[in-house]
Amino acid sequence: MEINKVQKYVLIICALSSFVVTVTSSSVNVALSTIGRELMVSTSFLTWLQNIYLLIGASFMIPFGRLGEIHGKKKLMTYGIIIFTIGSLFCAISPSGDILMASRAFQAIGSAMIFSNVFSLITSVSTPGEGGKILGIAVAIPYIGLSLGPVLGGIFTNDFGWRSIFLFNIPFGIAATYFILKLKGEWCEAVGEKFDYISSIVLALSLTAVIYALSIITDATAPYIILAGIIGIIIFFYLQGKLKIPLIGPEIVHDRIFLINNATSLVNYGPGLFVTFLLSLYFQDIRLLSAQDAGLLLAVQSVFVALFSTISGKLCEKIRPRFIAAAGIFITSFALVLFVFIGQYTSYYFIIVALAIFGLGYGLSATASTEISMRYFDKKFRGVTSASLNTTQYVGQMLGMGITGAGLAIYMGAAKIIPQNFPLFIEGFKLPFEVFAVACFIVAFAYFIPRE
Repeated sequence: MEINKVQKYVLIICALSSFVVTVTSSSVNVALSTIGRELMVSTSFLTWLQNIYLLIGASFMIPFGRLGEIHGKKKLMTYGIIIFTIGSLFCAISPSGDILMASRAFQAIGSAMIFSNVFSLITSVSTPGEGGKILGIAVAIPYIGLSLGPVLGGIFTNDFGWRSIFLFNIPFGIAATYFILKLKGEWCEAVGEKFDYISSIVLALSLTAVIYALSIITDATAPYIILAGIIGIIIFFYLQGKLKIPLIGPEIVHDRIFLINNATSLVNYGPGLFVTFLLSLYFQDIRLLSAQDAGLLLAVQSVFVALFSTISGKLCEKIRPRFIAAAGIFITSFALVLFVFIGQYTSYYFIIVALAIFGLGYGLSATASTEISMRYFDKKFRGVTSASLNTTQYVGQMLGMGITGAGLAIYMGAAKIIPQNFPLFIEGFKLPFEVFAVACFIVAFAYFIPRE
């Protein structure tokens, strides 16, 4: 496969930016225990360091994708890289938990700008015949970041302190900015069209309500906040059918493949965060491993994701992507069932095998669902379809963390992870794996429902 100069620059830019964003995401998980001890913050606060990042990302992903279609994907990517890099610096120098939280929120805005446009930009510069291969590479890169994140996070935290995780981002951000400024041209398939501010505000507020409620799922007010968020989402979809230039066209909103593909994204990516979060706590607090050793074990999952996402890209050129996506989701469901059987003294070999199978399924379905999103719809909608896919990923991760929080709260309450509470942690640990195993199984079958 020949890659021309523009494609090469775009791949370098997307590689640098998506790599550093995912490295940060997975490495921070490993450092949470250390951050909590140094800044003297609670486990609930540590959960919110991830929640705030996901909340902002999910709320702004689709609007940023639409802005990229109108004003230029390269422009939005440039802003995103700069904001993410500055946010990383703020995180590194944060003197308190509150400032670190605010810095993570600022960082999340940059991340949303990057990931709402990264795959649609790659698709814009590639031809249909080579799209699967290039997308396979593009999807693999973030998971290479995920695979290295736990390892690097453990090394940095042990040897240089948790702040070095964020300082690591800065040279990558500077390099990505340099290359994107050298890239000639712009890609905006909906140039001149108006931006739907009303729908953007409704969607952002609705998703914020749902995601916030999931983070306080055991609170008495949570069901009412979720209901308000769902009503807001219904209003959003109603507006899409009434407005002349909606945020998401009605031909997309009512498309069966679009809906199933986004459901796939939600249930496939949902476990991605809580698997790392829970196992990181399990390895360090129950099995008493160092952050570095915990990171090495967690890297197994991400190595398999990176490997099989590239294989999936090649398979999508020969086999219908929906079959690849369905197979991946089935495998993910099986892996989640294996995690349910983890106990206080479970063999490391069993956990490694479960992580490898999880990575296999995750990798197959991630590339296939991205391929469907990028190739099934018209070019003018690719920014929005890509952004919606990323939005459901964020919502899925947030849902996973919400269920995780609920499981731990039900069994542990506000108790700390100390020896006498280990059995309670293990019981609470199982709930998100059980829920998402069933959800993955159901969504996999949806691909085989005959079209009307």
